[in-house]
Amino acid sequence: MFSNAKSLALIRDLADRLKVRLSANASPGINQVDESFFVDSKGASWPVLTLSQGGVVTAGSPVVVIQISNVDMVSKDIFGNQTFAYAPHLLQFGYEIGASTTFIPWPSRADLAQIQFEAQTCGCEWQLKEIANGTAATAAALNAAAAIVDIQPLYWPTKSV
Repeated sequence: MFSNAKSLALIRDLADRLKVRLSANASPGINQVDESFFVDSKGASWPVLTLSQGGVVTAGSPVVVIQISNVDMVSKDIFGNQTFAYAPHLLQFGYEIGASTTFIPWPSRADLAQIQFEAQTCGCEWQLKEIANGTAATAAALNAAAAIVDIQPLYWPTKSV
């Protein structure tokens, strides 16, 4: 059993802030914010933001994908089913890395800095994921990628850091 009401409210607020911040982006910067959902392997549906240049979401395009979901409470309900906590939440932040050996991302560093600045103010556990070169930055690719950074707030009373 889960509720995605809080993750929806968080992603809506983040989308509104990013639309304002990115509206002044000059070409070829990221300038479009699209909202959708991703259904995970357990059937839970989580909100996703896809930030792109003019809606182009293909490999090699400047795209950032953000998903906010509840975290597993680590305990089961009385029927043995997985349960999700109302808080805290997990924000996954991902983009495709470039082909060079320096792992330069396809989105510009200026775009990434602006988007990351807004995303980190959500009060969520924050995971950075780099999506392999040649793979479009989508919600499915984001969920399949391993986190290279996982930052948890220090003061969650029910979770250890």
